[in-house]
Formats: sequence, structure tokens, C-alpha cells
Amino acid sequence: MTRSALALSALLLASCASSTAARGAPTTQPFSAENARFFDDAVDYIENPEDLGGRLATDWRAQIDHLSRESELILPVRVETVSEGTEANSAAAYTLTAVATGPAVKGQVPRDRHVALRVTEGSTGFHTVRNNITRVQAREYLLFARYQTDDEGQVRPRWHLSPNTPRLLERVRDAVGYSDPNANERVIQSQPSS
Repeated sequence: MTRSALALSALLLASCASSTAARGAPTTQPFSAENARFFDDAVDYIENPEDLGGRLATDWRAQIDHLSRESELILPVRVETVSEGTEANSAAAYTLTAVATGPAVKGQVPRDRHVALRVTEGSTGFHTVRNNITRVQAREYLLFARYQTDDEGQVRPRWHLSPNTPRLLERVRDAVGYSDPNANERVIQSQPSS
């Protein structure tokens, strides 16, 4: 293959990849050990950890800031269903079907407004679901998701759910530089000089 043919092929591949990302299809970026620490397939239940102070508040701020920066999708959701199953290796697993309840803070709302969130036995977040199946469906959360290709070659979200509160939403919006497209613009008029 000639250099120009190779360059053209590379350009076409890059164009297709950016086109897919622009339409909102999940893309898989490198998934670091630090990302695995924060995108832990877990559910938080405490509304405002900052109110508890100390190290817990410091850790919460660091977690939310990292999740906000690294997420490909940040979306208010409610968990509609929790289904129990098993993996190929007989490990227990849960699938949470989350439905969008509002516009995305980052990324795009899926066309059908649903996101399937999976957690398997042995994962950090497994017991946050297993011991709280009813509780997880009782409120609105902010979903933080980053996509990863699993061992079977499937692209799936790695995720974290936190109670959707005004304080959390404000911190996330500040971290991602969000500006509300529906906010009223303030027009300042100067007074004519006399």
C-alpha cells in the first residue's frame, strides 16, 4: 500500500470514529486504575457527605470531581428495575435498568432514555446493590458513566450512582463547566450620555 493510500485509510477511520462519537454512541477510552477506583459499579445512599465533615467530606469531593471530569455520561436517573442473574463463571450479578429523568449534564441521553448498569459478585459495588434492592429504586440519582470494553469484547458502562441533590448537581456542573442552555440571558444596556 502506498503512503497516500495509508494516509487516506487512517483519515477515513478517524472520520468514522469521530462521527460515531458525535452521534452519542459510546466510545471506549483507556480505563486507568484510578478510573476503576471511582467508577466502581456502586450506589451511594448518603445525600450530602460534605455535611459529615472530615475525611469523608474530603474523599467525597475528590470522588465527585474525578467522576465529573472522567465521565462520558452524567445523567439524572431513576432505577426502574433490578434483575438478578449469573455470569458465565456462575458469579451472581445484578442488572439495574436506569431511566433518564432529565437532560444530561454531560454526554447525550440515550435514544430510548434507558441505561443498563451491571454489577457482578466480587465488584466493589456488589453489596451496595445486593443489600439494598428496594432502596435503590426509591429515589433519583445522578449517574456517572464511562464506557469500557469487557473481557467478552462488549462495550458497557462502568458507573457510579449518587443521590441527586442540588449541592451535588452544583458541584458537578462547576467541575465540568456546565452552562444551562435554557438560562435567561442577562442583557445590560448602557445609559446614553447627555
